[in-house]
Amino acid sequence: MSIKWLATYKIGQADIDRQHEHLFELTNALMAADSLPDLRKLIMELYKYTREHFEFEETLMRKLGFVDLASHAEAHNQLLSRLNKVSQQVGQGQLSKSAIEELMTDWILKHVLNEDARLAAVIAAQAG
Repeated sequence: MSIKWLATYKIGQADIDRQHEHLFELTNALMAADSLPDLRKLIMELYKYTREHFEFEETLMRKLGFVDLASHAEAHNQLLSRLNKVSQQVGQGQLSKSAIEELMTDWILKHVLNEDARLAAVIAAQAG
């Protein structure tokens, strides 16, 4: 199983679009992993990259005066907590491959398509 990055997912900010595309790549690598050590390594890499991406995104939101920054940052914190929990469960062998695939697909698509769509609107309005 894999999720495909589509040009329609772009929000109009080149750095964030590249980061989102890389998050898709990491998610696909995680879902393709076939050993527990690989799963552990990739989930930690995904967690680290996601945390860095969220920091970048929130900094941009501050610069843009994004009205929903607090709620968006809270969504980021919840996602990081969820990823941390998944990491712990993977480390303990408590999470099946299909559960990881379902969780990651749901998480990444919902965040990029729903949460970041509001940021895309602000970027477009300020550019236009």
